[in-house]
Amino acid sequence: MIQRARLLLALIFTVLMIFTGRLMYLQFAMTEEFRALSDENFLEQRRISPLRGRILARDGTVLADNRIAVDLMYWGGELDHWARIAYLLDITEAPTPPDTSDARERIAGRVLVWDIAYDLVPAIEELVAGQPNLYLRERIERTYPTNLAAHVVGHTTEADPQRFPGYALGDLVGIKGIEASYQDMLFGSPGASIVEVNSRRSVLNEREILAARPGQDVMLTIDPQLQHAAEEVLAEALRYINQRRRSQGLPLEDIPRGALVALDPRSGEILAMASQPSYDQNVFTRRPSPQDVIGDLLTDGENFPLLNRAVSAYPPASTFKLLSSLVLLEQGYIAPSTRYACSGSFEFLGIRMRNWAGYWRGSYTVSEAIADSCNTFYWQAAADTPNSNIGWAPFARELTDRATELGYGSPVGIGLDEEKAGRVPDEVYSRESRGYIWRPGDTLNISIGQGDMLATPIQVAQFTATVAMDGMQVQPHLVREIGANPVEVPYRDFSGPFWSTVRDGMRLMMTRYGARPTLGPGNFPVATAGKTGTAQNAQGDGLEHAWFTGFGPMDNPELVVVAFIENGGSSTAVAIPVARDFMARFWDVDLGDR
Repeated sequence: MIQRARLLLALIFTVLMIFTGRLMYLQFAMTEEFRALSDENFLEQRRISPLRGRILARDGTVLADNRIAVDLMYWGGELDHWARIAYLLDITEAPTPPDTSDARERIAGRVLVWDIAYDLVPAIEELVAGQPNLYLRERIERTYPTNLAAHVVGHTTEADPQRFPGYALGDLVGIKGIEASYQDMLFGSPGASIVEVNSRRSVLNEREILAARPGQDVMLTIDPQLQHAAEEVLAEALRYINQRRRSQGLPLEDIPRGALVALDPRSGEILAMASQPSYDQNVFTRRPSPQDVIGDLLTDGENFPLLNRAVSAYPPASTFKLLSSLVLLEQGYIAPSTRYACSGSFEFLGIRMRNWAGYWRGSYTVSEAIADSCNTFYWQAAADTPNSNIGWAPFARELTDRATELGYGSPVGIGLDEEKAGRVPDEVYSRESRGYIWRPGDTLNISIGQGDMLATPIQVAQFTATVAMDGMQVQPHLVREIGANPVEVPYRDFSGPFWSTVRDGMRLMMTRYGARPTLGPGNFPVATAGKTGTAQNAQGDGLEHAWFTGFGPMDNPELVVVAFIENGGSSTAVAIPVARDFMARFWDVDLGDR
């Protein structure tokens, strides 16, 4: 009996020793491993998205800002006070649990209500408190309070790490405009925190370990009052477009398509940049997203409302005659006093080309040819240059080289990634893109801004500013300051003896030719200068693109304006009045009933 008791005690003691040893092993030898597992289960490191920098107009008007939005989030499972919550938030359907196949819902839970009204947040916060399956999430939402300069400012979207490597869900990434071009400056640097969570990933405690660094504010050169005027004037262009179309028996337009650029030629600062049709940037950042509205914006293949026409490329038409005039003068092919007949047509190598006016209009100097936009003057002058009948002749090379040097054929660099380069066709382009060598007629075509030549309104504005400033070219730009640091602006000096001849031609247009009834001394008190252009396109007569570029005052230029109207039909009847209406706003001129 005693022997059996001893054996039982020995067995019990042995088992206890084994358990004690195992416990000691787990407690001491496995401490670090279990601590890591515990931290993994209940502690996690989370990214803190930085506050995005604001985008400001030159006077401090906020064009892009941030707001805190509060959403009701759901992990699934039983809920308390649901009837009361549903009543306050006008929820009519039963909550559904998160979709674990969706990364956003797997990490944050299902959104039951987006953007709870601020006055309801305290009541909902009280009802949600203590519930493991519900919580309120704060997030940063981008807002555009004025919706001014939508194409310039652009908009953001919530980052998808697959599309935007280096960013996390919840980060805001610029898609267009300044928002995209200055993404790194506006975004800042993310921070990190250690978060204690329960089994449903609800936050129990949080400790910041790395502070997020806010993005820098970006101040633009845009003047909000002038920007508003530009957008209004451009929208009102519809009446000029349809007046012209009625007179020609053409179908009327419902919406204008075009651009207006205004800049200070002395500083290169872009004061206004408008593109029509425009759009509401907030539809892309507001939650829940109005998918029907966004879909319409993305699929409108007729009006392309998201396209910034101010930095898109089109045939520059007769606005390019300003540069052709300069090259003809600089290379000694003509003098300021040289005259050619402004005839109704011109025959070159057996091909007859017609002027916009089919009759003889006089014997013109180059200034008069600029003023009356005489095609035949430029054709005759180009045909008289050496070896003009062999194709890639000296004048063709000199014209394209000078155009490239003065800013055509490459982005101006105003601060928008979507700015197009335009095109200055040359011998290489002709061989590689068209499949044949440069022809003599190509030189005549490009000399009047037709053929394969393409330019953006901002390129035309840059060259016009160079003319206005007697060859001094200050780079046009949209960004004035980043943070507290002014942006350095480069400039180039192209001064020479013939800029004044080009300016004289632009002034003659106001005093003796096409713009006299609209911007002439008897109609407009500020002495301005300008040049029109009517760009041919495949859509036919009456639907040409209308250009006007001009500056003023003549003695001390402070404003350059470019108006471009797609399918405007007539630069004189459409583009000039649009530019005049803006100039009137700029100089506070009362136009009366005109």
